[in-house]
Amino acid sequence: MRIGSRAATIILPAFLALFPLGAAEGSSPSGSGNSDSAKARKFSASVSLRRSSAKTSKKKKPSSSKAQPPRTSPAKPRPPAPRTAPTKPSATPLFADEEAVETESVPLKAERAFADFDLPTDNQLIFSKTDPNRFFQPTFSGRIISANFGFVRNPGRRGQYTRFHEGVDIRALQHDDEGEPADKVFAAGSGKIVYLCNQTSQSNYGKYVVIQHDLFGCPIYTLYAHLSSVNEKLETGQSIKRGGKIGVMGRTSNEFEIDSGHAHLHFEVNLMLNRRYLEWSQKRGNGLPTHGLYNGANLIGIDPIRFYQFLQINPDLSVGDFVTREPVAFRVLAPKGKRFSWIEQYPFALTKAPDENTVAYEISMTYYGLPVRVAPKTRDEISPTRQQVLAQKRYPLTFASVNELTGHGPCGLLTAHGKRWRLSAKGREWLKQLLF
Repeated sequence: MRIGSRAATIILPAFLALFPLGAAEGSSPSGSGNSDSAKARKFSASVSLRRSSAKTSKKKKPSSSKAQPPRTSPAKPRPPAPRTAPTKPSATPLFADEEAVETESVPLKAERAFADFDLPTDNQLIFSKTDPNRFFQPTFSGRIISANFGFVRNPGRRGQYTRFHEGVDIRALQHDDEGEPADKVFAAGSGKIVYLCNQTSQSNYGKYVVIQHDLFGCPIYTLYAHLSSVNEKLETGQSIKRGGKIGVMGRTSNEFEIDSGHAHLHFEVNLMLNRRYLEWSQKRGNGLPTHGLYNGANLIGIDPIRFYQFLQINPDLSVGDFVTREPVAFRVLAPKGKRFSWIEQYPFALTKAPDENTVAYEISMTYYGLPVRVAPKTRDEISPTRQQVLAQKRYPLTFASVNELTGHGPCGLLTAHGKRWRLSAKGREWLKQLLF
């Protein structure tokens, strides 16, 4: 993955100002009292130190009594490179047993920020040095933070937000004569169409598309929601190239009304909790879930903007590098089962390979339940008290960060009992689904 020097010069100061790593409002700020949070703070601090060192190292110009030429106004930043005319994609499929989708593909120039993963619309204003906020489409509240990832909506007591938003909302740049959004939506990276929802009535996401990518050594899933229309050439199971047209930005939803002034693309970057989610749902007596494996309960997001920021700092890093650097809110012990879908899909989470002596896993999670590390444990590494708890089919906590758990909205996975934390009923169900 390569990065253009011009784009990096523009975006990095704006990103670090708006969304500092580990400290962005609505994302995952660093917690105190744990080594995982310290790593995130150290990573952010090292970037700030390099920037400040670069500034102080500049030599001052010698003063001169001669008249200086008048200052001119700074040149306006160049707009992002326009997409080239549509061309027909290569017929070579990404997956040997499938045909490449015959759809409009838009090649991106080399000066774009990312070689393999791009923003999904022509709105590239997050790269702007002067007005990056125009990238975001806030809710009716007008708060820019409401378009970001995390607990960023419905402020409650003491200014803490209570509603979680699992993606980023991208503003429309083009409108037709009736004021409806006309921005085309493109695949952020090459991958496979795994789900299409063409019926507004079936989801609060309205019409949406899910694409599976294997760009970073593991499966990730991008989701494009509230589309006014889906490209009629798309079919589930077909491959699509980066820049392939998915549809047109819109405001469809079966849960709430979005007016034309607030139309946007809801964009997510997700990981899948469990490949056996359909079996889990049926075992719980819930039947086959709506939207199958790609039900929102089985997809867990990462912050898209912070992920792009992360790639700007080092384009050779991967999803695993990003996830394992996320601040840990709590750790929980769970007995080893026959299979563990998460480490099968995302082996980067393992601290070491499990063996015949492994009896349990210690799972480190973010405040909203994203598993970031999985440590195999032998019986000798678990205290007798916790062994008894595990024998009762309960899940003991081994660590909890007060800052991480109280610095965000109510995720509901844990409850406080005095000065101690325990898994809530929701947290136990969450863990059972993960481990099934």
